[in-house]
Amino acid sequence: MVDISAESAFQIDFNLQQIPSASGLNIPPEAAAAMLNISAEQFNAYVAQAFAECTRVAQELLDKPGTVEAIRKLKTSHKDVPNTIMTVGDSITTYRYGYAEILRALLGLVDPQNNVTFINNGRSGYTSTHGLEHTFFLYLAQKPDWVFLKFGANDTKHFGGADQKCLVSLEEYTANFTLMVDAYLKAGARVILLTATPVVESIVRSNEWYQSVQMTWDNADIQACADALKGIANKHSVPLVDLVSLFTTKPDPILYCPDGLHPGPAGHRLMIEQVIKAINTY
Repeated sequence: MVDISAESAFQIDFNLQQIPSASGLNIPPEAAAAMLNISAEQFNAYVAQAFAECTRVAQELLDKPGTVEAIRKLKTSHKDVPNTIMTVGDSITTYRYGYAEILRALLGLVDPQNNVTFINNGRSGYTSTHGLEHTFFLYLAQKPDWVFLKFGANDTKHFGGADQKCLVSLEEYTANFTLMVDAYLKAGARVILLTATPVVESIVRSNEWYQSVQMTWDNADIQACADALKGIANKHSVPLVDLVSLFTTKPDPILYCPDGLHPGPAGHRLMIEQVIKAINTY
């Protein structure tokens, strides 16, 4: 008989190591490096390099009006424990050079002695349906004081051709966000909504890999999701960061990664500036 805990036996029985983020399991750098076929030293060095760049951007933002005020607002707690700040979304949220990681850097630069908890719950490939499930399964248990919610890039995928349905319908997308916002507000969190970012249609439609899996996007779908979020934001009186209006439905490719789907560092610099403004509306 192997001497392991009942919890470990359960995790092995159901292969929970195959779905770590979905089950809330922590992945140490050594495991992440092994999955990516690189050394832990390489993994840690790259992570440090990326965060150093986010910190550089954050340092520049501190000189802009309203930045320090917004970060102090996030840090101000009315409890006996420091605030917990949570970002929830897909690959655009988890991006190492993205708005969420710049926000993490800002929190560390402004009043470093305040040990605020920052959790980036961005997960590549996630839709608002995943977000809804994990809100109740994992995220509410982390007791966030502030929640930044952004989904849509995966919801609006079309498989099998542009004339096929979106992966998640507009009705389901709207219902998912409504339930998530309700849940976080009832738990006492302050919520800020971010619309999906539009894609560079000419690039995503000519991308060889996207073509090989018959996957594409249409900014009309992303605009429809943004409009739905506007209604939810108005109903619940929460701030909305309208990234469709910011980037427009014909965005400049210079603001994006080469795939035309994910905003790059330049795009996320614009995004975090709008997020800061939204924080200051509370």
